[in-house]
Amino acid sequence: MEPHDGHWLYSGTAASRLWEKSAIGLLNGNGGLVLSDAEVIFCMNHRGIDIPSDEWLPGRVHSNPSLLQEAAILEALRVPGNKIVLHNNLDAIGISHSGSWALRWTSNSHPSKDDPVAEVLWYFSKDSLEIQNKSSTLSDWDGSGELETLLRWSESVCNNGRIAEILVIDEEQSVVTYRIQEVDPRGKLEPPTARQLERIAQMPMDPLSWAGSFIATDDYWPSEAIGIPLHGGRQLDTIESQIFSSIVSDTEVEEGSVSSSVLLDLWNRGLNTRSGFKYGTTWRCYSGKIGEGHAPWLVVDPSREGPIDWAEACLSSRLASGVNKQWLYPIYDNGKWRYLEISRPPSDSRWSNPNRH
Repeated sequence: MEPHDGHWLYSGTAASRLWEKSAIGLLNGNGGLVLSDAEVIFCMNHRGIDIPSDEWLPGRVHSNPSLLQEAAILEALRVPGNKIVLHNNLDAIGISHSGSWALRWTSNSHPSKDDPVAEVLWYFSKDSLEIQNKSSTLSDWDGSGELETLLRWSESVCNNGRIAEILVIDEEQSVVTYRIQEVDPRGKLEPPTARQLERIAQMPMDPLSWAGSFIATDDYWPSEAIGIPLHGGRQLDTIESQIFSSIVSDTEVEEGSVSSSVLLDLWNRGLNTRSGFKYGTTWRCYSGKIGEGHAPWLVVDPSREGPIDWAEACLSSRLASGVNKQWLYPIYDNGKWRYLEISRPPSDSRWSNPNRH
């Protein structure tokens, strides 16, 4: 093993076999195999190849403080049999990607003759997901941040016909796998018209102690999605009350709150919205009337909640999965709301470290 343009050149007898059987590294055309630091560690632990020297690992960790985490991610993917080609080798073998850390092939396929099934990014559990320049007002809203970047990345990956996979590693070097994708939640209710919303706004509303309001009658109520039936009337929550207050004051949505804008978008999608308090989100959404089925979606209010890091995102997604729901994060993009889902993959695609659970 010797240095080679920032990587390592292995010229042993197993070089060709490591590529042909496991798609490790990159053949250099002279019978040698070029390996990254993380691939050297994997080959040391799983392919019986010696590292260059006893001082090699401390020196490489000093140069790359993320090396041990990257090696753990690679191990989690490769031990089940996946073939992984790192991004620095993809151009050399003529495979395009979406700025991903690596591409993944299944155990029974190979980069030389098959298409990849997934593109991979990895994060440390404490990597931030907080929004930059967060504001409660839509006109001042700047929702840019890592989740917005991931929405665009997942869109590109999907356009390539691949799965967008995220691997997250914690301080204990334990790895978990998630998938991300844009979803388009749609319901069966008729969206409330502007005239119907104005009609509700003109009804007498009694303020409640926690900032919601109560309308004493629900005669000819136009939408099941708005308010909850209570004592012959309708109770509106804080965000619903804000919407009707803005209608009375003739305030445009663009000047209103982020919360109101998201809720109006959910109504316009035909969704029946209810409190997501029990599940740690602002809304749970049904596709039809209450009682006709469970609420498939849990939706975050990005102005008031949402994960600050990957540890919280993983927890939210796991909780949603545990109650058979999809956890959705709204992202405002070019004047409309788009919804990013972070989900647990099927049980046969949850890559994790051997002996670390």
